[in-house]
Amino acid sequence: LSNKSISLSLSLSLSLSLSDLVRSGRLFSLPLSAGDLHSLLPDEDGRRLYISMKDYLLSTSLDDITHPPRKIHWPANPDRIQDCLMAGKDPQLECANFLRVLEAYNQTHLYACGTGAFNPRCAFIPVQFFLTAEEQTLVYEQTETGKGKCPYDPHQRTATAIIDGELYAGITSDFMSRDSAFFRSLGERHVIRTEQYDPTWLQEAEFVHVAMMKESDNEEDDKVYMFFTERAQEAEGPAGKVLYSRVARVCKNDIGGQRSLVNKWSTFQKARIVCSVPGPDGIQTHFDQLQDIFIQYGKDQKNPLIYGVFTTSSDVLNGSAVCVYRMQDIIRAFKGNFFHREGPQYKWAEFTGKVPFPRPGTCPSSTYGTFRSTREYPDDVIFFSRTHPLLQDVVLPLHGRPLLIRVGVSYKLTRLVVDRVEAVDGQYDVLFIGTDSGLVLKSLYLYQDRGQHQEVTLEQLQVFKHKSPITALTLSKKKQWLFAGSAEGVSQLALFQCDLYGQACAECCMARDPYCTWDGHACSPYMPVARRRNTRQVGDDRNPLNQCVRQGAGLQVHTEERAILVAVGNSTYLECLPKSQHAAVTWFKQTGENSLEQHQVKSGDQLVVIDRGILIPRAELNHGGIYHCQLQEHGFSWTAVTIRLSVWNPAQRFTPDSTSQPWYQDVMTLIHHGNLEQYCKELGKRRHISKGSKEAEQKRDRKKGDRHKHGGKGRKNRSKMDNLVSRSPRSA
Repeated sequence: LSNKSISLSLSLSLSLSLSDLVRSGRLFSLPLSAGDLHSLLPDEDGRRLYISMKDYLLSTSLDDITHPPRKIHWPANPDRIQDCLMAGKDPQLECANFLRVLEAYNQTHLYACGTGAFNPRCAFIPVQFFLTAEEQTLVYEQTETGKGKCPYDPHQRTATAIIDGELYAGITSDFMSRDSAFFRSLGERHVIRTEQYDPTWLQEAEFVHVAMMKESDNEEDDKVYMFFTERAQEAEGPAGKVLYSRVARVCKNDIGGQRSLVNKWSTFQKARIVCSVPGPDGIQTHFDQLQDIFIQYGKDQKNPLIYGVFTTSSDVLNGSAVCVYRMQDIIRAFKGNFFHREGPQYKWAEFTGKVPFPRPGTCPSSTYGTFRSTREYPDDVIFFSRTHPLLQDVVLPLHGRPLLIRVGVSYKLTRLVVDRVEAVDGQYDVLFIGTDSGLVLKSLYLYQDRGQHQEVTLEQLQVFKHKSPITALTLSKKKQWLFAGSAEGVSQLALFQCDLYGQACAECCMARDPYCTWDGHACSPYMPVARRRNTRQVGDDRNPLNQCVRQGAGLQVHTEERAILVAVGNSTYLECLPKSQHAAVTWFKQTGENSLEQHQVKSGDQLVVIDRGILIPRAELNHGGIYHCQLQEHGFSWTAVTIRLSVWNPAQRFTPDSTSQPWYQDVMTLIHHGNLEQYCKELGKRRHISKGSKEAEQKRDRKKGDRHKHGGKGRKNRSKMDNLVSRSPRSA
């Protein structure tokens, strides 16, 4: 992995703490002693947010989560808890009802499932049930079995979706978590699943996402896709277990075979999905562990973009990446050659024999043949499907490399949602990425010339106090809110805060936030009318300053001024943080107090110029002067920060000349931003009043001493303490 690719990915624009977000009114919190929060399900029409966690299902307002939530208490059966404890399971982390399935069944009901202390149970829950009381209890008799729908073990990952009233679930379906399976249940058709205990189909799978995709206008061709990570049988060798990310699919109208694969998927196929970085030596750095999937639909519903969050499975390299895939590339992989192995001692290779007709994996429909159901398929088709579920071709990301990379940082990426934003010059995908340290990264996906792309990280937001891993992330497009869930609770975050990008047109435009635009007076959220009137240039291959020029807005940018005082031999840091991460930073120093001549500051002479500042480990007198941080972007240069650095020697008496202000005024400028001369006058008045009070008190003490000549030592000490209390604090 090249250093260049790392440095490009690690640059950030704005970093906001939790207190910054709360103070600005951009973030609201719903604290929960969850210990385990699994899902967030927004209901845009009902304006509710449903939260699944350990022993509870909550409903809160989609507009303001600080309102007290309505609760359904759903504990595990006491007898099952005892059985769980007798099996040696943990009473807090395993022997409870951990809700792992939460889906909208229709407009009036939810469908939810929990582990039930290693006895999974499910229930239909009317949304009106939350309105009857602030807290309700769901008893065991109101539930149904969750086998084939929910895992036994809460530590096992689960992916589910309700499609046309049927539940598709990728789970581990046994007590020992050895049977990885993909089920369809809940409807009128018979329950159907993958082949059991066959590592060629699934081996130690960790399911991530399930979704239905349309391939044609004929709904008989609809397929259900699942994304997961599993132990790769074709890659194992002397090095041991190898993990691959996969995409698999089945036909929605699959009902299994007639004589073989009865009540088993007869169209199940899978392919490897790759997220890797090509190195300078040709060696690929792979991110093989899939963490999350988000499907972004566009005008072409049959060819959405699929965003995936991946992490490394190696202990040597700790990194994360986001890769983007086109649906047409996934379909192309499923039309490729099959992988084949003659026996356990043979290597995997391309299948070169005859593939039966209809091609395995084809859905029974009028589009490709006359078969009305999978039970009518010939035996050789069913047999081939059973023994050859793996495709040889792999699915590569768009442009052949990740969109975003994070390597060598203190966090890993965990969750992802994408918001497609309309602008005059096109559409832009804004990524909100959760991490295992409570951070949310806001990034922009830009297209460039020659089919290239670029990721711009706009913000880094700390949304949880204790930096808990983000386990759930969802978006309300109607309300323009992002919801993040962790063991601490839920955070509600506004998608944008345009005033952060400065008070000048140039700063607003170069920030490249597609939610924001320069309205002629300020950087503000764009509106449809403004979006038509003011052309916005967001893309990297165009100049964002053109908008300011067309509107006649000046390109002047406010220059921040600071003063720093440091003693000889001490260290100091001159910082410059541009709001745009694409701005090139250059430092200059004036040759004299009143001189216009400047020279560029470079590392050396006991100072180090780093990415966003100048580090002076041991200050010397010659380091003093006026420093300018100059930024340049799209041919436009401006001074962002001017710093007056004063270096003084404590061993020598400071004698200012008539042209320079006293040294203490430099110090007071740092801590007092008002009229400094007026401040000093007021300080002198307070000292004069304090001095008069002190003299009057001393006279009273002498009179008391004459009356009490034998008052003792303790009384004298008490008088001294009283005098100290009345003394004004010393100023700088």
